[in-house]
Amino acid sequence: MAGRDLAGLGQRLYRWAAFTADRRILTTLVLLVGFALFGPVAGFVLPTAKNPLADSSPTISLVSALLSGTFFLFSIVVTVNTLFVSQQQHPLGQQFGRVQSVVEYRRQLEDVVDTEHVPAEPDALLRLLSGSILRRAQYVEAEIGAADFELREDLDGYVETLAEETGEMNRGLEDADTTLDVVLATMDYDHDKQIHDLRAIRVTHADDLDAQTAERIDEMLRLLQYAATAREYFKTLYTREDLAALSRDLVLTAVPTAAIVAAFMHFLNDLPDSNLLVVGVEAVAFAPFVLVGAYVLRVTLVNSAQPAAGQFVVGDDRGDIEGIPDGD
Repeated sequence: MAGRDLAGLGQRLYRWAAFTADRRILTTLVLLVGFALFGPVAGFVLPTAKNPLADSSPTISLVSALLSGTFFLFSIVVTVNTLFVSQQQHPLGQQFGRVQSVVEYRRQLEDVVDTEHVPAEPDALLRLLSGSILRRAQYVEAEIGAADFELREDLDGYVETLAEETGEMNRGLEDADTTLDVVLATMDYDHDKQIHDLRAIRVTHADDLDAQTAERIDEMLRLLQYAATAREYFKTLYTREDLAALSRDLVLTAVPTAAIVAAFMHFLNDLPDSNLLVVGVEAVAFAPFVLVGAYVLRVTLVNSAQPAAGQFVVGDDRGDIEGIPDGD
């Protein structure tokens, strides 16, 4: 029991650090831990260590390198942000086309789910899509005769998996307040695998499906494609928001960092010989790099945890519904 609780705590801590934590708070905690390890703790463990300012060459070299790196990092992020903003500046026709594509997406989705209006909120839209998919799957399962044992067995396995993923996603969407929360809630909702398995069921049991059931399956496939498209769109919005937040926070961090490190180097001869002072300045000098690392790590993990829609189903997730061939 204790081991299970410890594992659960480790998973929650990993999820918090990797995904949900405010990047500024995470950066501050990392810097405080580093300061504690190399400041008070190191001073207690190595009480006879030479004062870092007694021979200032290593300290000055490190701080100078970090200061130069801060300017270089600042210029890179500003350049990337400028390029990203410039890519959003399209002619009027392209801007109209982007808006029109969203309107057309909503119109086609309204036709499939047979409603006059689909919600604009990401969490409500995804709940509508997932609920419509699951209802059609349960309808198909209920309409299949008990005599066709293999088809019912395959559908039971498919609906069970679909219901589990839908419930997990909807529980995450209930508390979704940001685009990141929406993206994280859909992380385990595997559209590609669901499409693959549903198409396999339709092909394998084509002779056993009546026209109405086949139409329901076609609607499910279309809805799964709409859901995958929506998730990719929301993931793009999240990535853009995080990159914008990174640019903002880096400006607010790099400027004070450069000022503090420059003042430290300028008044070095007048400063007291204090290990805590040196470690504190070094922690401040590392702040821009830790901040960038925290943002980049989250963007990388989110995008790697959610492959782009339309990818081939590979690895251990393919063909796990009994009776459906995996294509080997």
